[in-house]
Order: sequence, then structure tokens, then C-alpha cells
Amino acid sequence: MEIEQVVLSHFQYIERVAKFLEGTGPEPELTSPEACMLGQWLKENPNPKLIEPHAKFHRILAEAVGVRKQGDDAKAHDLIEQAYTLYSQLEHALF
Repeated sequence: MEIEQVVLSHFQYIERVAKFLEGTGPEPELTSPEACMLGQWLKENPNPKLIEPHAKFHRILAEAVGVRKQGDDAKAHDLIEQAYTLYSQLEHALF
């Protein structure tokens, strides 16, 4: 697994969700934490410092999309901020 690619793919994922929340991008395809490259790697190499934050990152992004579709822009904004924080934690844990 190339760490740089994993980090980049998660950054691109959060950016797609952010653009949707801003109304400047299409609804993103949501990815489960088990289906992405990092999730696949974590199945083979469990790391307690990564497993829960990674799963939470994916859950929060899915929730942000859902609440945005229901019209709750304020909550969607709060959730995307939480996702950026989790992304930063994951990035630091991987490097």
C-alpha cells in the first residue's frame, strides 16, 4: 500500500463531499470504510489507532451527504468540519 495514494484518495473523497455540500458538485458516491484502499489494508494489518477514526471518517461523510439532502446545511457544515479533523488525524497517524 502506498501511503501517499491512500492519503490523497481520502482527501479527494472529502473534497467531493465538500463540493456537493457547497452546491458546486454532484452527489458523491459514498464509500464504506471496508471498501476503500485503507480499509482493505486495515483488514490485513489491524491498527487500533486507525480503525475507529477511519470508520468514523466514512460515517460522518455519509451523514453529511444525508443531512444536506434533507436541507440541513448547518449540520452538514459541522459534519464536514469533523471529517476534515479526522482526515488530519489519519494523515498524521499514517506518516
